[in-house]
Amino acid sequence: MLIETTLHVHQNTLHELDRVVSLIGESRNSIIKYLIQRIMYDNKRMIKTYARIKYQKRDLKGNWRRVNVVFNEYEYEYCQDLRKLFKMSVSLILAYAVSRYLNEIINKEKSTDNYWFCNYILVRKIIDNVICWQIYWGIPPQPDIS
Repeated sequence: MLIETTLHVHQNTLHELDRVVSLIGESRNSIIKYLIQRIMYDNKRMIKTYARIKYQKRDLKGNWRRVNVVFNEYEYEYCQDLRKLFKMSVSLILAYAVSRYLNEIINKEKSTDNYWFCNYILVRKIIDNVICWQIYWGIPPQPDIS
């Protein structure tokens, strides 16, 4: 199942994205998905609790663009998890990823992997009347899904 959504992207960020798109020949959608996927490696230091969702800094209305993105169901759920765990809008996560990882894509040319999200597991457990959720972004050697 494919899920279409829209991201609110600053024109400077979009310009950088499109520069890489033309440089390596991947689609904008693929680059966006790679960048959002790439941020998973920073997840330990980016996780926040007891905070409001942060959005991008305000700017003139004319400096923003809507960008359509198509995710499969796993990619979409992953983005929602990141939003919840990082306390950042998906658009802000993308802006952060563009500023941090865009050169990595240029250096690795054609390094995008469209299958990072294919192993997504969400497990609900009740332990001593406490509801616990486990989120797996990949398959661990011994998942605790009992």
